[in-house]
Amino acid sequence: MKVDVRGVCKDVKDFLRSLTGELPEIFPPPRVYRRVRYVRARGPAPTAAQRRRAKEIIHARVAHWAGQLGLEYKKVYVKDQRSLWGSCSGRRNLNFNWRLAAAPPEALDYVVIHELCHLREMNHSKRFWAHVGAACPDYKLRRRWLRDNSRLLREEVVLN
Repeated sequence: MKVDVRGVCKDVKDFLRSLTGELPEIFPPPRVYRRVRYVRARGPAPTAAQRRRAKEIIHARVAHWAGQLGLEYKKVYVKDQRSLWGSCSGRRNLNFNWRLAAAPPEALDYVVIHELCHLREMNHSKRFWAHVGAACPDYKLRRRWLRDNSRLLREEVVLN
């Protein structure tokens, strides 16, 4: 029997499944041909007071963790970034999204540690993740929190 795999009807699949209990390998799992990043609408731009408060919070955490890790950086910028939580430049400048200041301290610290570790490794190699893991053993949980809750932080943020 010759069947076009792309156009296989449900009855043929059910018949084949009834014979062996599973679909033969001619029905490979669906492939992802390209990755799509969905960007939600951003909340309002930060007020001057929010930006000032965010800078205070983020600068304090960067100074704390840089001291703990024995790392030196040049400057810290707090920006209204669309899709990044943070970045590290080859000039040793660190950039952070102001909305991180409204995240739980554990999530903020993870991003700070992550970016500081780029001062040692400017990539996401195993060595880089080993540095992150040494400073923040539960970084996967913190990273997952950011991924799962980023919508909340990107929509509307209130800083006290």
